[in-house]
Amino acid sequence: MTIRAYSAPWVLLGRPGSGAPPAGAGADAIRDGAVALDGDAVVAVGPRAEIERRHGPAERLEAVILPALVNAHLHLELSHMAGRVAGGEGLAAWIQLFVAARAARADPFEIEQAMVMGAEDLRRFGVAAVGDVTNTLGSLRPLAQVGLAGTLYHEVFGFTPRRFEASLEAAGAARAAAGDPPPGLRIARSPHAIYSTQAANVLGLLDAGPGSLHLAEDPDERRLCHDGAGAFARMLQSLGARLEELRPRARSAVALVAEHLRPHHLAVHCVDLDDEDVALLARSGATVVLCPRSNRYIVGRLPRLPALLEAGLPLAVGTDSLASSPSLSPLAELALLRREFPEVPARRLLPLAWNGPAVGAPAVGRLAAGTAPGVLAAALAGARPEDPFEFLLGLGDAEQPFAWLARHLPTPERRS
Repeated sequence: MTIRAYSAPWVLLGRPGSGAPPAGAGADAIRDGAVALDGDAVVAVGPRAEIERRHGPAERLEAVILPALVNAHLHLELSHMAGRVAGGEGLAAWIQLFVAARAARADPFEIEQAMVMGAEDLRRFGVAAVGDVTNTLGSLRPLAQVGLAGTLYHEVFGFTPRRFEASLEAAGAARAAAGDPPPGLRIARSPHAIYSTQAANVLGLLDAGPGSLHLAEDPDERRLCHDGAGAFARMLQSLGARLEELRPRARSAVALVAEHLRPHHLAVHCVDLDDEDVALLARSGATVVLCPRSNRYIVGRLPRLPALLEAGLPLAVGTDSLASSPSLSPLAELALLRREFPEVPARRLLPLAWNGPAVGAPAVGRLAAGTAPGVLAAALAGARPEDPFEFLLGLGDAEQPFAWLARHLPTPERRS
């Protein structure tokens, strides 16, 4: 066994404990710490003196050492749509503009190259695991090529029964053609949203297993459920839906699906929540994934972060697609939340980017012996931070690339 060790002014252990973190659980940091690695597997992590006593002198890095990150919600296959869809008028208006822009003829080579570049950017931004939402499974190969883990949520949608059955059939054909994903990646059939799929089919897909659901992204989802009115109602009627028969009926979008949400589900966005919605989500155990830059761009609102933290929900962070967000950096999303909610300390925010269990990558996000979570180094560039969490979130807007000390492996290699 050949061990190499790295020391740094700060080593961050990642999310607390072994499972998905409750919202607001602070992360641990070791001043003058070190990590010992066997290949990509963590052998030990702790104070530098202890690691060097066991494994010999460590290479000194002027950096913060930390676990690799998780982007729990993105649409890699939409990377070619960057800059093509205007926001600010609400989700229904944005969707209509998006559908029109996506319908314009696109060069398949351009789409493929945009996904390849996006996957490379994910690695540059320190991401080891993703929750990628896909209609085509076209993102499987680019994600696999750069060694990313996690889940591809293969969406099935259609508000009328005919459209849903066609989507289901197309998803089955795409899944058969894709073959088995590589180790570390899985494919889960998933609903899209309550405004795009008949309620019974949304609930059926949730009951079938892991899934991701766009939920409460815009106040008009509440109006659709409660009143059968608003921008979504008008949009659906224009698409041929018999609204009086097919519209979802509940106090809110969250109330419609709450009894069917489980800990293996992602509830994405969750911007339009009242206190009862927050309580329902907390009881479900589902992970709420925040995408604040996309929310601000499309609907001009941010999630109720303090209320979500107070309720103790499992939280994660995602970037959404490049059609509504400027990059695929989860750290940039957290930097925005830190600015907009200055009362929330950085050490409570950073664990949102370490929630590997939420996307089926349980080792990612925590430095622990016997795992290969992916290990990063963020250069200090002369800084001497007293708070490494604040330092890292300060890098979010600059989108400074990380150095990789070790890659994530679903099953760590053992050497003797």
